[in-house]
Amino acid sequence: MNGSMTREFMSSASTRRSNPTKARRLKLSLSVLLVSLAAVTLLVSSCNFPGENIAATAAYLYFQQTQLAESFATPPLDLVQPIQTLLPTQPFEENRLTPQPIETIAPVPPTPVTICQMQPDPGKQLYCTQSGDRLVTIARRFRLSTSRIQGAGSFDPNDILPVNTPLGIPIPNFSYSFSQPALPDNAIIYGPDASSSDVIAYAQNAGGFLIEYGEYLYDGWYSGPEIIELVAIETSTNPRLLLSLVEYQSNWLYGHPANATSDLSPLNYNAVGVEGLYEELQVAARELSRGYFGWREGTLQTLTFRDKHTAQIAPHLNVGSVAVQYLFAGLYDQGNFYDRLYGPKGYLAFHTSMFGDPWARAAAAGTLMPSGLSQPTLSLPIQFGETWALTSGPHISWQYGTPRGALDLAPRDGLPGCITSPWWALASAPGLVVRSQRGAVVLDLDGDGNEGTGWVLLYMHITPEGRAGVGIWLNHDDPVGHPSCEGGVSTGTHLHLARKFNGEWIPAEGPLPFILDGWRAVALPGNYAGKLVKDGQEVLVGPGSESYTWINR
Repeated sequence: MNGSMTREFMSSASTRRSNPTKARRLKLSLSVLLVSLAAVTLLVSSCNFPGENIAATAAYLYFQQTQLAESFATPPLDLVQPIQTLLPTQPFEENRLTPQPIETIAPVPPTPVTICQMQPDPGKQLYCTQSGDRLVTIARRFRLSTSRIQGAGSFDPNDILPVNTPLGIPIPNFSYSFSQPALPDNAIIYGPDASSSDVIAYAQNAGGFLIEYGEYLYDGWYSGPEIIELVAIETSTNPRLLLSLVEYQSNWLYGHPANATSDLSPLNYNAVGVEGLYEELQVAARELSRGYFGWREGTLQTLTFRDKHTAQIAPHLNVGSVAVQYLFAGLYDQGNFYDRLYGPKGYLAFHTSMFGDPWARAAAAGTLMPSGLSQPTLSLPIQFGETWALTSGPHISWQYGTPRGALDLAPRDGLPGCITSPWWALASAPGLVVRSQRGAVVLDLDGDGNEGTGWVLLYMHITPEGRAGVGIWLNHDDPVGHPSCEGGVSTGTHLHLARKFNGEWIPAEGPLPFILDGWRAVALPGNYAGKLVKDGQEVLVGPGSESYTWINR
């Protein structure tokens, strides 16, 4: 299971670098003590569920996931409080400096474009497929069966379709609003060009309060720009989006608001228990993931605004547009939503003024989820002759809202609790280590050094001692590190393994199944429930003491 992908041990006492008072120091000390006590309690009472932000998710979420297999038969109580229940203030309204972009986009070379055209049958309209589209998800968005889609006969319903494939879709029998595209997919996730954005340099050039701000996280001090970079890379969210969101909501990037040093809600969520830039960015990343992956799978159909009004999502929109719509629906009432997102002084215009045309940037990056994509050959990340246990089936890859794309394996080394295992987690495929910190090791399988391109593997809960360092090339079966509880709340040592492609978290099931040495992951009802299947054999989720969970190479 995944550990603290957003909060857990990586919690912070929100403090400022600038001349803290004695009271603030006392508050910090008490906060650190309370966080430490909470962490100890959770280590005893909880397992490895990826945490969300405390107040926005009913206090450390529901870490009460158990290792007992029978518990998976009953879905866990959903304690998640939707962000729409929070009551943010309006964004900074004073006159601000006009952002001066420091990034430029190379001219987009002309590329062959598949012409999307057909004559739809009566009562149908033309739909041109977008990156990552599948017939099953298109059908869910338009609320119909795949059999009613003209031109669908030559495709498997679960396959990723070529971009610009023409389809005839029955004209929707439901009304919807806000049908204007907002942002491309590439602008939401940590994709191919995300690493080219230097948040620290941008913030220093801007000269605002953001570079003076700091928080102490569990492993040290982070400046405001460093916090944005950290949240971006760990949640796989585009740093440009987070940086422009911070400026739009707070004026911290270019300005020095009078209340900045005491403002615990720079994104204006103003939620009890969610304090400071790190916490609020975690909420924002989570809401973006809910919109992005909910629309990717077709399970999300409506926007819920701050004032509890709802609107149907326009079924033709791309996932990036829905992601940012979902984020802003949680920030604003329905009556203010359009102006705040699409208006002349809205976020999209502001984001473009900072970074240029996001659609041109996306065109230069190319298709994020091409048709015909397949997972590279991966092996179980364990030594020959060792027996490990499948302690969690497919579950969320990182923060809440990401797809059920991760698996948890625990070494059967005879050691209790959170003692670091002497056994090694191995490289499931050759690749370059591009990140090694806070319990995580990220292996870049295309070796270009960019976590936002191609296939990457995330290994989580790897202890610092013996962990493969950044820049090291690992061959197949080379040691990555020792499993532990590092990087999150966990009741036992284990390895959390997840995949990304071009910055997008990949579900364990679907068109790109998670397969390790021929063992295919299967998700079952209930969080963490599932199994691995191969040639008529099954390995089920459960406590490592049960033989039905054991697996070896």
